[in-house]
Amino acid sequence: MSLSRRQFIQASGIALCAGAMPLTASAAGQQQPLPIPPLIESRRGQPLFLTLQRSHWSFTQGTRASIWGINGRYLGPTIRVWNGDDVKLIYSNRTPENVAMTVSGLQVPGPLVGGAARMMSPNADWAPVLPIRQSAATLWYHANTPNRTAQQVYNGLAGMWLIEDEISKSLPIPNHYGVDDFPVIIQDKRLDNFGTPEYSEPGSGGFVGDTLLVNGAPKSVCRSVSRLGAPAVCLTPPTPDAICCR
Repeated sequence: MSLSRRQFIQASGIALCAGAMPLTASAAGQQQPLPIPPLIESRRGQPLFLTLQRSHWSFTQGTRASIWGINGRYLGPTIRVWNGDDVKLIYSNRTPENVAMTVSGLQVPGPLVGGAARMMSPNADWAPVLPIRQSAATLWYHANTPNRTAQQVYNGLAGMWLIEDEISKSLPIPNHYGVDDFPVIIQDKRLDNFGTPEYSEPGSGGFVGDTLLVNGAPKSVCRSVSRLGAPAVCLTPPTPDAICCR
């Protein structure tokens, strides 16, 4: 089965909020918990360690696939920093290939952007100090290796990067990470019968998988609490029948 770009976008409506539609317990019971990447935050003078390494991940229940991860898991931790911070990162490349990393959307001087100019050979490190001087934003950090970016990101070398400022923290929106504020990373993959991702170089139409994942898992569920104190359950297959009940 193959998905067109339009079908992928249509199927990626993670949660259709439908407060009037009840969600039965049996429906939620058929899902696996939504994986939540761990949160690491900048602390004054404390570096953030990001180790790029081989690891394993279960994309489907009962399977175990070899992947490249960050800090031992598929998709790296969510990094949260503040406008005005000077954030020291320590990237450690423990993969068998050269890897370059970058934070897409981060406004920093050219030498700190990363990419080909900051290639890490196997067992090498890179420790940039990033001055955060921009408003609140949701960005992502990822492999940016010439001619290998797509496959290395597909293998798992990517994660979410959050910038907060005084305005974003004062907004009346959920802000408790992993409790009522959930990161959502949508990917399409091709999985073989053993739950192992398959990758082929994209053609003129790009690479399109046949399985949609949220945070590295299909058909998952997250549980939260609404502002009124009532439990909320969000199903994230993602499929057109995904429902968020509040």
